[in-house]
Amino acid sequence: MINPARFLRPASCVLILALITGIGIFLSACGDDPDPAPIAVPASAPIPAEAVSQFSGKQAFAHVKNLTDLGPRPPESEGYRQALAYLEKELAALGWKTTRQTFKAPTPVGPVEFTNLLARYSPNEDPDWTVSPPFLIGSHLDTKRIPGMLFLGANDSGSSTGVLVELARVLSAHGKAADNLELIFFDGEEAMLENITTRDGLYGSRYFAGQLNARKSKPKLGIVLDIVGDKNYPLLIGNDSHQNLQDHTRAASQKLGIDSWVRSHPNSIVDDHIPLINRANLPVLHLIGAFMHMPYWHQAGDTLDKVSPEALERTGRLTLQILHQLTADQ
Repeated sequence: MINPARFLRPASCVLILALITGIGIFLSACGDDPDPAPIAVPASAPIPAEAVSQFSGKQAFAHVKNLTDLGPRPPESEGYRQALAYLEKELAALGWKTTRQTFKAPTPVGPVEFTNLLARYSPNEDPDWTVSPPFLIGSHLDTKRIPGMLFLGANDSGSSTGVLVELARVLSAHGKAADNLELIFFDGEEAMLENITTRDGLYGSRYFAGQLNARKSKPKLGIVLDIVGDKNYPLLIGNDSHQNLQDHTRAASQKLGIDSWVRSHPNSIVDDHIPLINRANLPVLHLIGAFMHMPYWHQAGDTLDKVSPEALERTGRLTLQILHQLTADQ
Protein backbone atom coordinates (compact mmCIF):
# COMPACT_ATOMS: atom_id res chain seq x y z
CA MET A 1 0.00 0.00 0.00
CA ILE A 2 1.31 3.45 -0.88
CA ASN A 3 2.14 5.67 2.07
CA PRO A 4 0.09 8.85 1.44
CA ALA A 5 2.44 10.93 3.57
CA ARG A 6 5.43 9.78 1.51
CA PHE A 7 4.02 10.59 -1.92
CA LEU A 8 2.03 13.81 -2.24
CA ARG A 9 1.07 16.23 -4.97
CA PRO A 10 2.23 19.76 -4.10
CA ALA A 11 -1.27 21.21 -4.37
CA SER A 12 -2.62 18.80 -1.78
CA CYS A 13 0.23 18.82 0.74
CA VAL A 14 -0.96 21.66 2.93
CA LEU A 15 -4.48 20.31 3.23
CA ILE A 16 -3.47 16.76 4.08
CA LEU A 17 -0.69 17.62 6.49
CA ALA A 18 -2.79 20.27 8.20
CA LEU A 19 -5.29 17.55 8.98
CA ILE A 20 -2.52 15.53 10.58
CA THR A 21 -1.04 18.06 12.95
CA GLY A 22 -1.58 21.65 11.92
CA ILE A 23 1.53 23.55 10.95
CA GLY A 24 4.30 21.01 10.30
CA ILE A 25 7.82 20.69 8.99
CA PHE A 26 6.73 19.54 5.55
CA LEU A 27 4.60 22.45 4.44
CA SER A 28 7.09 24.75 2.78
CA ALA A 29 8.62 21.87 0.83
CA CYS A 30 5.26 21.30 -0.81
CA GLY A 31 5.10 24.72 -2.42
CA ASP A 32 5.89 25.58 -6.02
CA ASP A 33 8.86 27.95 -5.70
CA PRO A 34 10.91 27.50 -8.89
CA ASP A 35 14.21 28.60 -7.28
CA PRO A 36 15.61 29.71 -10.66
CA ALA A 37 18.86 31.32 -9.51
CA PRO A 38 22.12 29.44 -10.20
CA ILE A 39 23.96 28.21 -7.12
CA ALA A 40 27.44 29.62 -6.49
CA VAL A 41 29.67 26.96 -4.96
CA PRO A 42 33.17 27.99 -3.88
CA ALA A 43 34.95 24.62 -4.06
CA SER A 44 38.37 23.86 -2.60
CA ALA A 45 39.19 21.92 -5.78
CA PRO A 46 37.10 20.81 -8.76
CA ILE A 47 35.60 17.35 -8.86
CA PRO A 48 37.54 16.04 -11.87
CA ALA A 49 35.76 14.57 -14.88
CA GLU A 50 37.77 11.34 -14.61
CA ALA A 51 36.25 10.66 -11.18
CA VAL A 52 32.87 10.00 -12.81
CA SER A 53 33.99 6.85 -14.64
CA GLN A 54 35.90 5.58 -11.61
CA PHE A 55 32.72 4.86 -9.66
CA SER A 56 32.25 1.08 -9.51
CA GLY A 57 28.78 -0.38 -9.21
CA LYS A 58 30.35 -3.71 -8.22
CA GLN A 59 32.16 -2.18 -5.28
CA ALA A 60 29.04 -0.30 -4.18
CA PHE A 61 27.08 -3.55 -4.45
CA ALA A 62 29.61 -5.29 -2.17
CA HIS A 63 28.83 -2.75 0.55
CA VAL A 64 25.09 -3.26 0.07
CA LYS A 65 25.59 -7.02 0.46
CA ASN A 66 27.68 -6.62 3.60
CA LEU A 67 25.07 -4.34 5.16
CA THR A 68 22.22 -6.65 4.20
CA ASP A 69 24.09 -9.60 5.73
CA LEU A 70 23.91 -7.79 9.09
CA GLY A 71 20.13 -8.20 9.10
CA PRO A 72 17.47 -5.55 9.84
CA ARG A 73 18.80 -2.12 10.90
CA PRO A 74 16.05 -0.25 12.74
CA PRO A 75 17.18 2.35 15.30
CA GLU A 76 18.71 0.98 18.52
CA SER A 77 19.03 -2.53 17.03
CA GLU A 78 22.11 -4.71 17.02
CA GLY A 79 22.03 -4.61 13.24
CA TYR A 80 22.18 -0.82 13.29
CA ARG A 81 25.08 -0.82 15.75
CA GLN A 82 26.98 -3.26 13.54
CA ALA A 83 26.21 -1.15 10.47
CA LEU A 84 27.68 1.93 12.15
CA ALA A 85 30.83 0.02 13.05
CA TYR A 86 31.11 -1.32 9.50
CA LEU A 87 30.84 2.15 7.96
CA GLU A 88 33.33 3.62 10.42
CA LYS A 89 35.87 0.91 9.58
CA GLU A 90 35.41 1.19 5.80
CA LEU A 91 35.55 4.98 5.77
CA ALA A 92 38.59 5.13 8.07
CA ALA A 93 40.48 2.86 5.68
CA LEU A 94 39.80 5.43 2.94
CA GLY A 95 41.05 8.38 4.98
CA TRP A 96 37.66 9.66 6.13
CA LYS A 97 37.09 10.74 9.72
CA THR A 98 33.68 10.04 11.24
CA THR A 99 31.72 11.31 14.20
CA ARG A 100 28.52 9.99 15.71
CA GLN A 101 25.65 12.40 16.32
CA THR A 102 23.56 10.67 18.99
CA PHE A 103 20.34 12.03 20.46
CA LYS A 104 17.07 10.90 21.97
CA ALA A 105 13.67 11.83 20.59
CA PRO A 106 10.07 11.07 21.52
CA THR A 107 8.30 8.68 19.16
CA PRO A 108 4.87 6.97 19.10
CA VAL A 109 6.53 3.90 20.66
CA GLY A 110 8.33 5.86 23.37
CA PRO A 111 11.73 7.59 23.57
CA VAL A 112 14.28 6.22 21.10
CA GLU A 113 18.00 6.88 20.80
CA PHE A 114 19.09 7.71 17.27
CA THR A 115 22.60 7.99 15.82
CA ASN A 116 23.55 9.85 12.65
CA LEU A 117 27.01 9.21 11.24
CA LEU A 118 28.93 12.14 9.70
CA ALA A 119 32.06 11.69 7.58
CA ARG A 120 34.72 14.04 6.17
CA TYR A 121 37.85 13.28 4.17
CA SER A 122 40.66 14.23 6.51
CA PRO A 123 43.43 11.61 6.57
CA ASN A 124 45.94 13.67 8.58
CA GLU A 125 43.95 15.58 11.19
CA ASP A 126 40.57 15.79 12.85
CA PRO A 127 38.15 18.00 10.89
CA ASP A 128 36.47 21.07 12.32
CA TRP A 129 32.88 19.87 12.47
CA THR A 130 31.63 23.41 13.12
CA VAL A 131 32.70 24.53 9.63
CA SER A 132 30.89 22.94 6.69
CA PRO A 133 32.32 22.01 3.29
CA PRO A 134 30.24 23.17 0.30
CA PHE A 135 28.47 19.87 -0.47
CA LEU A 136 26.37 17.62 1.74
CA ILE A 137 25.55 14.14 0.40
CA GLY A 138 23.02 12.22 2.50
CA SER A 139 21.29 8.88 2.73
CA HIS A 140 19.48 7.08 5.51
CA LEU A 141 21.02 3.99 7.08
CA ASP A 142 18.10 2.65 9.09
CA THR A 143 15.58 0.11 7.89
CA LYS A 144 11.90 0.28 8.73
CA ARG A 145 10.80 -1.23 12.01
CA ILE A 146 8.12 -3.77 11.01
CA PRO A 147 7.13 -6.10 13.87
CA GLY A 148 6.82 -9.71 12.80
CA MET A 149 8.67 -9.18 9.50
CA LEU A 150 12.29 -9.81 8.58
CA PHE A 151 12.80 -6.57 6.69
CA LEU A 152 16.36 -6.42 5.33
CA GLY A 153 15.99 -3.21 3.34
CA ALA A 154 18.55 -4.05 0.66
CA ASN A 155 17.20 -1.32 -1.60
CA ASP A 156 15.64 0.85 1.13
CA SER A 157 18.21 1.86 2.45
CA GLY A 158 21.16 -0.39 1.67
CA SER A 159 21.50 0.80 -1.92
CA SER A 160 22.05 4.50 -1.25
CA THR A 161 24.36 3.71 1.67
CA GLY A 162 26.54 1.60 -0.60
CA VAL A 163 26.65 4.44 -3.12
CA LEU A 164 27.89 6.89 -0.48
CA VAL A 165 30.72 4.59 0.62
CA GLU A 166 31.83 4.11 -2.98
CA LEU A 167 31.68 7.88 -3.51
CA ALA A 168 34.06 8.18 -0.56
CA ARG A 169 36.49 5.72 -2.20
CA VAL A 170 36.47 7.50 -5.55
CA LEU A 171 36.90 10.99 -4.11
CA SER A 172 39.62 9.96 -1.65
CA ALA A 173 41.80 9.24 -4.70
CA HIS A 174 41.52 12.90 -5.74
CA GLY A 175 42.88 14.61 -2.64
CA LYS A 176 41.43 18.07 -2.12
CA ALA A 177 38.40 17.29 -4.31
CA ALA A 178 37.16 15.14 -1.43
CA ASP A 179 37.43 18.14 0.90
CA ASN A 180 34.32 19.50 -0.80
CA LEU A 181 32.05 16.90 0.77
CA GLU A 182 30.44 15.92 4.01
CA LEU A 183 28.70 12.56 3.98
CA ILE A 184 25.79 12.02 6.35
CA PHE A 185 24.16 8.68 7.10
CA PHE A 186 20.82 9.51 8.70
CA ASP A 187 19.14 7.42 11.36
CA GLY A 188 15.38 7.33 11.86
CA GLU A 189 14.20 8.25 8.37
CA GLU A 190 11.54 5.58 8.63
CA ALA A 191 8.45 6.12 10.78
CA MET A 192 7.97 3.97 13.86
CA LEU A 193 4.35 3.42 12.84
CA GLU A 194 3.10 2.83 9.29
CA ASN A 195 3.37 6.30 7.75
CA ILE A 196 5.74 9.25 7.98
CA THR A 197 3.98 12.23 9.53
CA THR A 198 5.16 15.55 10.90
CA ARG A 199 5.75 13.79 14.25
CA ASP A 200 6.92 10.35 13.16
CA GLY A 201 9.87 9.81 10.81
CA LEU A 202 12.79 11.90 9.54
CA TYR A 203 14.18 11.96 13.08
CA GLY A 204 17.84 12.02 12.09
CA SER A 205 17.57 14.60 9.34
CA ARG A 206 15.42 16.89 11.47
CA TYR A 207 18.00 16.80 14.26
CA PHE A 208 20.91 17.23 11.85
CA ALA A 209 19.25 20.20 10.13
CA GLY A 210 18.75 21.89 13.49
CA GLN A 211 22.39 21.32 14.41
CA LEU A 212 23.52 22.82 11.08
CA ASN A 213 22.11 26.15 12.17
CA ALA A 214 24.51 26.16 15.13
CA ARG A 215 27.61 25.76 12.93
CA LYS A 216 29.92 28.62 11.97
CA SER A 217 29.06 27.88 8.34
CA LYS A 218 26.57 25.70 6.47
CA PRO A 219 26.91 23.73 3.23
CA LYS A 220 25.99 25.49 0.01
CA LEU A 221 23.76 22.64 -1.14
CA GLY A 222 22.73 19.07 -0.42
CA ILE A 223 21.99 15.91 -2.37
CA VAL A 224 19.81 13.21 -0.78
CA LEU A 225 19.68 9.71 -2.29
CA ASP A 226 17.20 6.95 -1.43
CA ILE A 227 16.08 3.58 -2.88
CA VAL A 228 18.43 3.82 -5.87
CA GLY A 229 19.36 0.19 -6.49
CA ASP A 230 16.70 -1.27 -8.83
CA LYS A 231 17.51 -0.80 -12.52
CA ASN A 232 13.96 -1.81 -13.50
CA TYR A 233 12.42 1.36 -12.04
CA PRO A 234 13.32 4.97 -12.91
CA LEU A 235 15.23 7.36 -10.71
CA LEU A 236 13.02 10.35 -9.91
CA ILE A 237 14.02 13.98 -9.47
CA GLY A 238 11.75 15.23 -6.68
CA ASN A 239 9.64 18.24 -7.58
CA ASP A 240 10.83 20.21 -4.54
CA SER A 241 14.48 19.96 -5.61
CA HIS A 242 16.12 23.32 -6.32
CA GLN A 243 15.49 24.20 -9.97
CA ASN A 244 19.16 24.82 -10.74
CA LEU A 245 20.02 21.37 -9.37
CA GLN A 246 17.22 19.81 -11.41
CA ASP A 247 18.74 21.42 -14.51
CA HIS A 248 22.18 20.07 -13.63
CA THR A 249 20.72 16.60 -13.13
CA ARG A 250 19.02 16.55 -16.50
CA ALA A 251 22.22 17.77 -18.19
CA ALA A 252 24.27 15.16 -16.34
CA SER A 253 21.92 12.31 -17.20
CA GLN A 254 22.07 13.29 -20.87
CA LYS A 255 25.86 13.43 -20.73
CA LEU A 256 25.92 9.89 -19.30
CA GLY A 257 23.25 8.56 -21.65
CA ILE A 258 20.85 7.60 -18.87
CA ASP A 259 18.24 10.32 -19.39
CA SER A 260 15.55 7.71 -20.16
CA TRP A 261 16.10 6.27 -16.65
CA VAL A 262 16.29 9.62 -14.81
CA ARG A 263 12.93 11.35 -14.88
CA SER A 264 11.54 14.58 -13.51
CA HIS A 265 8.56 13.98 -11.25
CA PRO A 266 5.64 16.38 -10.75
CA ASN A 267 5.23 15.56 -7.06
CA SER A 268 7.06 16.20 -3.82
CA ILE A 269 8.07 13.03 -2.00
CA VAL A 270 8.61 13.14 1.76
CA ASP A 271 12.18 12.19 2.60
CA ASP A 272 15.28 13.37 4.49
CA HIS A 273 15.78 16.37 2.22
CA ILE A 274 12.73 18.16 3.62
CA PRO A 275 14.22 19.21 6.99
CA LEU A 276 17.32 20.40 5.11
CA ILE A 277 15.11 22.68 3.04
CA ASN A 278 12.77 23.81 5.79
CA ARG A 279 14.98 23.94 8.86
CA ALA A 280 18.41 24.69 7.38
CA ASN A 281 17.26 26.61 4.29
CA LEU A 282 19.55 24.62 1.97
CA PRO A 283 19.09 24.15 -1.78
CA VAL A 284 18.69 20.38 -2.12
CA LEU A 285 18.49 17.80 -4.89
CA HIS A 286 16.32 14.79 -4.06
CA LEU A 287 16.88 11.62 -6.09
CA ILE A 288 14.75 8.58 -5.26
CA GLY A 289 13.78 5.39 -7.03
CA ALA A 290 10.14 5.00 -8.08
CA PHE A 291 9.32 3.05 -4.92
CA MET A 292 5.58 3.58 -5.33
CA HIS A 293 5.69 1.05 -8.19
CA MET A 294 7.95 -1.47 -6.43
CA PRO A 295 5.76 -4.31 -5.12
CA TYR A 296 8.37 -5.20 -2.48
CA TRP A 297 8.59 -1.69 -0.95
CA HIS A 298 8.39 -2.06 2.85
CA GLN A 299 7.85 -5.78 2.35
CA ALA A 300 9.97 -8.83 3.17
CA GLY A 301 10.88 -9.02 -0.51
CA ASP A 302 13.25 -6.02 -0.30
CA THR A 303 16.23 -8.37 -0.58
CA LEU A 304 19.59 -8.27 -2.30
CA ASP A 305 18.25 -9.63 -5.60
CA LYS A 306 16.35 -6.35 -6.07
CA VAL A 307 19.62 -4.39 -6.20
CA SER A 308 21.89 -4.32 -9.25
CA PRO A 309 25.45 -3.02 -9.65
CA GLU A 310 24.24 -1.31 -12.84
CA ALA A 311 21.70 0.89 -11.03
CA LEU A 312 24.20 1.72 -8.29
CA GLU A 313 26.76 2.70 -10.90
CA ARG A 314 24.29 4.91 -12.74
CA THR A 315 23.41 6.69 -9.49
CA GLY A 316 26.99 7.13 -8.35
CA ARG A 317 28.23 8.40 -11.69
CA LEU A 318 25.26 10.74 -12.00
CA THR A 319 26.05 12.21 -8.59
CA LEU A 320 29.71 12.69 -9.48
CA GLN A 321 28.83 14.23 -12.85
CA ILE A 322 26.57 16.76 -11.11
CA LEU A 323 29.36 17.62 -8.66
CA HIS A 324 31.81 17.93 -11.55
CA GLN A 325 29.48 20.33 -13.37
CA LEU A 326 29.01 22.42 -10.26
CA THR A 327 32.77 22.78 -9.69
CA ALA A 328 34.10 22.74 -13.27
CA ASP A 329 34.38 26.53 -13.51
CA GLN A 330 35.96 27.08 -10.10
